[in-house]
Amino acid sequence: MGLHDDFSDLLLVSFGAILGANIRFIIFQKFERLNISKNSIILLINTFSSFLLGLSLSILSKIDYLIYSYQLGIFFLIGLLGSLSTFSTFIYDLYELFIQLKFHRALKLFIISLTSGILSFTVGFFLII
Repeated sequence: MGLHDDFSDLLLVSFGAILGANIRFIIFQKFERLNISKNSIILLINTFSSFLLGLSLSILSKIDYLIYSYQLGIFFLIGLLGSLSTFSTFIYDLYELFIQLKFHRALKLFIISLTSGILSFTVGFFLII
């Protein structure tokens, strides 16, 4: 892999990340206007991202013969979906709950988020098969 390929990969991930972060911001604002709690919005976005990740991996694994499947993967999976999902916000919310000594609520958020992420990924992955 040459310098040109590395730079192209970096650009693909960067453009995907810009798009994913902006989509996340717009979705967050729309749900916030509906008076949905911050933790619920993060849960919805992460669940949706997990579903799209599973669906995308399933689709890309079937079209790996395409010349551009690698580029699609790094743009969409790493860039866009990596930026759309809000893992850092999820961790920060857990941290805030622990600092406030709301251990039960933190544990509940952790279990619900992890379970919904795994289940939605699985549904997305096996939807195409």
